Amino acid sequence: MSDSQPRLAFLGMPRTGKSTFLGVFWALVQSPLERSVSEASFNGDRSYIQKLAEQVARGEEIDRTGVDANEEMAVELAFDPEGTAELLIPDTSGESLRVLVERHTWHPRLRSACEDATAILIFVHPERLRLPQPVSVLPPASAGSAEPAANEPMEDSPVPFDVHEHGCTAAELIDVFENVAELCHDRWPIRVGIVVSAWDKVDGDPTPTPYEWLQARLPGVLATIEANPDIAELGVFGVSAQGGSLDAREELLARGEICDRVFARDQWGQPISLVEPIRWAIWGS
Repeated sequence: MSDSQPRLAFLGMPRTGKSTFLGVFWALVQSPLERSVSEASFNGDRSYIQKLAEQVARGEEIDRTGVDANEEMAVELAFDPEGTAELLIPDTSGESLRVLVERHTWHPRLRSACEDATAILIFVHPERLRLPQPVSVLPPASAGSAEPAANEPMEDSPVPFDVHEHGCTAAELIDVFENVAELCHDRWPIRVGIVVSAWDKVDGDPTPTPYEWLQARLPGVLATIEANPDIAELGVFGVSAQGGSLDAREELLARGEICDRVFARDQWGQPISLVEPIRWAIWGS
């Protein structure tokens, strides 16, 4: 892995928290309250990343990234105590990832982000998981209609399964991992982090650790990555990049600055800075 310019790819289906996380990360870099990372230099246009940071700070819904958007963060950061790293993070569209898993076609922007990546962060939202659905071979029989014979062909029978609507999250993420692994085969093992966004919405008694949550909700994804240590080094994180629900925006903003309300957990459930997933992606554990 290159130490001179780490290139991180943020992947995830639509509305899984990628851009929100990027905006919060930039807000933390700019905050004097976050002492573990600071800006060393910034080349290029700040407007995009600054807009994300301001939207998060105001408790606003982040604008969705367009499929053909050419937005990225290129910045030199000083991490304490590791040192300085030139960091490049393209903000890829969730729709382009959907095209990959549904049509098996790489969008040029997404492929470019992944094939040059030194680490991948895959975002999942706990309230937007799609579980496996049974595939209906036949629609319900209408009143008075005869049942088809056991050996009767069923070519004309509709199959009401739409991969766009019913494809399960686990299968999609395993497909993503396999495609990215093949694309990056010349530099295995590559760091692959699973970031569970909206961690404030995860409950339980006791609340599971991010690793336990992944083990319970997406066991196939966890098993696939852990079964291939020669391909991927796994990290698991839980993050709340807003610190609470945007439905209670006034209450959320009353908690103070963005640094006061966001939080994150490592895979064992211990409190960490929201900077840590990116630190891990660059420097490792």
